[in-house]
Amino acid sequence: MSVGTLSKEQAAAVAYFEQKLAFEIGPVGLKMALEKGEKFQIVDLRTPELYAKGHIPGAINILFENLDENLSKLSKDTTTVVYCYDVLCHLATRVALELAKKGYKVQELHGGFDGWADHQFQIEGKAHKAGSCGTSCA
Repeated sequence: MSVGTLSKEQAAAVAYFEQKLAFEIGPVGLKMALEKGEKFQIVDLRTPELYAKGHIPGAINILFENLDENLSKLSKDTTTVVYCYDVLCHLATRVALELAKKGYKVQELHGGFDGWADHQFQIEGKAHKAGSCGTSCA
């Protein structure tokens, strides 16, 4: 079945999922892109305490309520990947929306920090071991 023969509802679903994929990145996709040398600015939206315990390498910590005063730390020319706690947290979605409204290229890390940690990818911070930090940081 071609896209041209889809019902209105089916075409809307195709458009939705195409857009979703364009503005989300999974932990594996982010890791692979970083390993290939792709440039991102990564923003951790969790509390400073959890950020200090463990975060994605290179991420900066910005709280939602302090976003506007920290915009100077971000470039509109580099894709910003935002993440919060886990797949149920909507802080990253809210910040991604705000950044997009301000003209930033932005993607949300699907699964948040826990998604990254669950894959046992590298974590920077003072309270983690070589594996996951995930919800155990809480």
